Amino acid sequence: MKASLAVFVFSLVLIILLIPPFSSFTLSYDGVDNVAQLNNLRVLNRNTGKSYATIQEAINAPETLDGHEIFVASGTYYENVTINKSLSLVGEDRGTTVIDGNRAARVIYVTANNVKVANFAIRNGTFGLWLDNSQNSKIIGNTLQDGSYGIRLYYSRNAEVLDNNVYGYRSFGIELNSSGNSTLRNNKMAENKYNFGVDGRSLSDFINDIDTSNTVNDKPIQYLINRHNITIDSFTFRELGYLALVNSTNIKVQNLMVQENIQGILFAFTANSTINNVNARNNWNGVYVTHSWNVLASESNSNYNFDYGIKFFDSPRSSALDNNVDNNGWAGVGLFGSPNSTVDGNEANFHMYNLHIVYTNNSVITGNNAGQSKPGGYSIAVYYSHNNLICHNSFANSLLYVETKDQKTFVPRNSWDNGVDGNFWSSHGGADANQDGVGDSPYMVGENNTDNHPLMGEFSKFAADLGGKTYSITIVSNSTLSQFHFSSEDGKIGFIAAGFNGTRGFARVAIPNELLLNMRSSNLTFLINQEQPVLKRKWMDETNTYWYFSYANSMSESVIDPWLMAVVALVILIVSASAFVVFRKKRESSKLLLKKSETHG
Repeated sequence: MKASLAVFVFSLVLIILLIPPFSSFTLSYDGVDNVAQLNNLRVLNRNTGKSYATIQEAINAPETLDGHEIFVASGTYYENVTINKSLSLVGEDRGTTVIDGNRAARVIYVTANNVKVANFAIRNGTFGLWLDNSQNSKIIGNTLQDGSYGIRLYYSRNAEVLDNNVYGYRSFGIELNSSGNSTLRNNKMAENKYNFGVDGRSLSDFINDIDTSNTVNDKPIQYLINRHNITIDSFTFRELGYLALVNSTNIKVQNLMVQENIQGILFAFTANSTINNVNARNNWNGVYVTHSWNVLASESNSNYNFDYGIKFFDSPRSSALDNNVDNNGWAGVGLFGSPNSTVDGNEANFHMYNLHIVYTNNSVITGNNAGQSKPGGYSIAVYYSHNNLICHNSFANSLLYVETKDQKTFVPRNSWDNGVDGNFWSSHGGADANQDGVGDSPYMVGENNTDNHPLMGEFSKFAADLGGKTYSITIVSNSTLSQFHFSSEDGKIGFIAAGFNGTRGFARVAIPNELLLNMRSSNLTFLINQEQPVLKRKWMDETNTYWYFSYANSMSESVIDPWLMAVVALVILIVSASAFVVFRKKRESSKLLLKKSETHG
């Protein structure tokens, strides 16, 4: 009996010792951040004191109300979070509090107003953090990486984007789209495909407080508003991460390299300004001019941009002159709702649409080399655009977009020649019996659109200076022309005409009558490939005097296939290397034989 009682007492004491005190089940708010991690409930609503296993569960909980703060303890959360309440989502530390989107959709998607997201490492989602119609929200102290888009503000005004690091995104780093009156400070963007950009439809969309504490690849952003009568070049800003001019006038931008942004150069609501000798590469749009007026982009190289080399949007009386805009993703030059504009003398090849004209009337598109497009692409595409003069260009084909509405067909009606000359169409293949450089039969561009005077060769324009005035000497030729020379003193005009060696070339040279009257020498001497060509015909009209020549082409470097040259060079290199190896082996073998002979001697 005593033994049984002793065993019972011993067991009771043991149970009491093993069971934790009741007080340990009571949550203490001293050290509340650690309490949130009890039983793997690492997400805490600071206002209700309730903990949750996931972030989304905490947001969705009926007891979570507008104005609450959700605290997220350190750890990795594999979630795609939607914030549809006006609350604060705060991580313990952005170095250790990770939200991983599992490479799906949006990691954090904000649709409510007055939201704060702070202190997270956000990664692995199509969008890292997207504010969608979210007003007065804050994005503070986050690190975002690995996805397609970092931070996107979409119709989300009055935002604060502060102290964020955004890097390694395959598309955009930080984008503000129709999200005006926002403030950006100390945001660092690096190694994103297109680091930064702003877009919108109204002036208020572009009025943002973005200072130089924001950087792209460690270079400051220059977001300039209400500037007038200034020149911006490589001396103005020795380091430039991004350049935008907003609501400004009489701006000159020149001699800059701009790359790896959503816009290489942005002009928004800017008038009477110029962009000259700029290199814009590897941007979404190289030069983007929107809601502006009388802007000239000239003598620039805008290549290998994803969308457009140069794009004018709702910007009347704009001009793209003498630019190289080859090898962009969608188009070389685009005019969108930009009437009374000029696109002249540009190299625009290897795009889906070399020249893209949309809702643009009464404009002049002349002298552009746009004959080579991507497979399935077009030299020029015309959408809903009328009364444009399109001539002296080199084209392979065209696209006219026909709108059908209310059972009526609206066809763009444009002039594809100036009454004398049209365009060179590589697909035309017509005859020129009278040897004037113009085809004898018209080229049908499309319904109600005809080039009545298609050229038989490419159109080229060269400058001739006389008495302080510059004249244009134009040539239509089936050759590639270079080294143009004009001398008013002795009346000599010459150039190199390259084509397939031994073939016959032609050139129709047009010289302004005013220039001829002002020259000292009345006799002209033409030299093509340093020889006098055969004159076939000469005539004149009210403006120009014309000569039509025939000659033998010189060998064109462009005729030689560069791939073939590369293969030949590689073969030569391999043969040379092999010969060198053989020579070394023979030399070493000779030395060994000599050494052996000396040893045996």
